[in-house]
Amino acid sequence: MIQAKEQIARRIGDFIRNENTNNFDPLARELFAFQYQHIAQARLYYDGLSVTPENLPDITAIPPIGLNVFKETCFFAGEQAKITFQTIGTSGKGRGTSCFDDIDLHVMETSILQNCHNQLCADERKTRFLMLVPSPDEAPNIIMAYGMNRIGQRWGVEPPLFAVQQGQLLVKEAGAYIKRAIAENVPITIIGGSFGFVNFIDAISENIQTMPLPEGSRLLDAGGFKGRSRELNRADFVELTSRFFNVPEKLCFNLYGLTELGSQFYSQAGGPKQPPHWTRVRVCHPLTLHNVGVGEQGVAVLYDLANISKPFVILTDDLAIRHEDGFELLGRASGSAPRGCSLSLEEMR
Repeated sequence: MIQAKEQIARRIGDFIRNENTNNFDPLARELFAFQYQHIAQARLYYDGLSVTPENLPDITAIPPIGLNVFKETCFFAGEQAKITFQTIGTSGKGRGTSCFDDIDLHVMETSILQNCHNQLCADERKTRFLMLVPSPDEAPNIIMAYGMNRIGQRWGVEPPLFAVQQGQLLVKEAGAYIKRAIAENVPITIIGGSFGFVNFIDAISENIQTMPLPEGSRLLDAGGFKGRSRELNRADFVELTSRFFNVPEKLCFNLYGLTELGSQFYSQAGGPKQPPHWTRVRVCHPLTLHNVGVGEQGVAVLYDLANISKPFVILTDDLAIRHEDGFELLGRASGSAPRGCSLSLEEMR
């Protein structure tokens, strides 16, 4: 299995770095065949629906596996996991696990860095990094902390400051770090859960009305507010953060990711999420899983070639609107528990 996994991982990694090295459908078919052979739990599901690599008409016929299944089943096409990340659930309940070996981590890091290069750091400018999340040392099982640390290492002029420690948002320390960047006129990238931004601004604005960041600074939030104690729509959030930090809205990014995935989806200002070329997104009718029309609502089905050890076609519990050039998230489907980065950061005051 290791040799087969290394081979497909190499081809997928090449494709992530350079779209011209392959095209999506053949790699997706190859990945489905690999997972069919090496993930026994998924194979049972596919066989129950009479879908095999041999009779697959096209990749849209691959049965997606719902996120709720990942809470009960640890899918892993590997021999020994190096890191196990946990999904975030309410009150610690319903937490799933996501295992990565060295091959999986390498492909995920390739995906994270290439996607960031295409979006957040497209200008290749290095900055300071303020992370409104715990460090990987303090939160080794949170995938966002791992990924954000890799981004900070790649594009940071110095090690990032992680401003969440022991469950507390370090407002004073984060404020001092920003003030130093302003005084030295060094661009800064601030990354955190959506609610982490709001909590920081609420806390520091008691004494400071705005903190205009140096030119070239950027903001990246992850998650949202649906179902939390305070709700903001995307336009209001972008207006709040852009005004407070004096950062152009085009440099205010939002990130959508799942612990069950190896890739993320960026949006800029209030625009739709942009699937990177090694992913696909279908917005589907929740009962038939047929594609809805442009402008219509449905549930998001995600295809991610960076998911080598876990089923790469996932049925989310996220409502979305289909756009010509991406998709817009509306929040959890009715009855779904809130989850994600903002859930864990909401209580960090």
